[in-house]
Amino acid sequence: MNHTPRQVAETPVPLNERWPQVLRYGLHPAALTSIIGIAIGQTLVAIVPAFAAFFIIFPVWGAFFKYALEVLRWSANGHDEPPEVSLTVSHGISFFAVLLLLFLALFLIFLRLTLGAGTEFLIGLLLMLPIPAIVTILALDEGPARALNPMVWLMIMARIGNHYFVLVAFFWAALLVRLLASAAMYSFVPWLLAIPASFCVMNYLTITSFHLIGIVIHEHRDELGYAGHVELGEVVDHTDPSRPMLDAARERAANGDEHGAAELLREELRAHPELHPLHDEYRHWLHRIDAKPALLEHGKSYIPMLLEHDQDGRAIQITRECQTIDPKFALDKAEHVTRVAHAAAEAGHTQVAMGLLAGFHKRFRNHPHIARNYLLAAKLWAERMNKEMQARALLQQIKVTMPDDPVIPQVDEYLAFLDKIAATPAGTKPAPPK
Repeated sequence: MNHTPRQVAETPVPLNERWPQVLRYGLHPAALTSIIGIAIGQTLVAIVPAFAAFFIIFPVWGAFFKYALEVLRWSANGHDEPPEVSLTVSHGISFFAVLLLLFLALFLIFLRLTLGAGTEFLIGLLLMLPIPAIVTILALDEGPARALNPMVWLMIMARIGNHYFVLVAFFWAALLVRLLASAAMYSFVPWLLAIPASFCVMNYLTITSFHLIGIVIHEHRDELGYAGHVELGEVVDHTDPSRPMLDAARERAANGDEHGAAELLREELRAHPELHPLHDEYRHWLHRIDAKPALLEHGKSYIPMLLEHDQDGRAIQITRECQTIDPKFALDKAEHVTRVAHAAAEAGHTQVAMGLLAGFHKRFRNHPHIARNYLLAAKLWAERMNKEMQARALLQQIKVTMPDDPVIPQVDEYLAFLDKIAATPAGTKPAPPK
């Protein structure tokens, strides 16, 4: 089956204008077929004896989460229509999602038996707070350990902002709708029909919720540092010289040889380093096989190529990926460090910029960019990290060691700005110099 994305939103419509489309999403034939088909399987799990249910619960619910996470991933990549099947989410992640669901269900049953239904309901609502963050990590990073890390939840909440609580509110509303719909169906419809109908409602609401999460991620992709998945990105035209190589690599991966796909692309890149689609595809399969040293090595050669073609945003993303693997990741040329660091600072990626600038004077002794770069570091310390004292010390060091540098007037201006901050009452900081 062709898994080429069919529709990508070029200019995202604001979330508050997309509610009709969001609510229609689960009624699209591709999604509705999965919702109904999986509901039939869920009904079998519910009505067969427990020993038999044990053997089918993981395949059925695993298929459900695999499709739901695929929906989230497609939506996060900007696609307005649902996938027909799940092709990019691994079985291991869907298996983990089922285990997590079972654990939560057993925990809530324990609460009901020990503390009552009211306590179970209230704690259940609280447990929904991290759910958007958890499923986001599972769908985009496929990282079970990160998905259970509260610090990562808080980071996602902070970066998404108010939209995160819109997601939580939608989850709460979906839970209420499902409870009311199930109560109504079990009251007026024969139980054998009420069970699959209730599962259809639940599946529709879940798919809609995951689609909504994907939309929010797509809107905040820069803040989250999400560059999208290769399989769901822009389609490479059949006339593109890289297309046969991409198809060959994907065929190897589809046959279970992801290492072979990466090796094939590595060899092709030696012969055709100018073909940019091969670089992104290569990094994708390196991520899949967790080849961290190869990712770092490729990043050092790929980032300069991106800068050469004025793709600074992508260069920042690759730098951030490499710094995640190795916080000491560094580029080989001072000009590249300077350009990416300043672009990252301007785009709001403070840690990327600071990571690049660390130790610049030791790696590139007497380079003319030293004062300029450390002036940037001082600004980031003062304006984004609340470290005015460290910023002031760094600026003073620039004045002492490089008194004739062309940026000294800007250094003096920024020191005056820091003096003004120190003399200004808290809560009324002056605007920094441009």
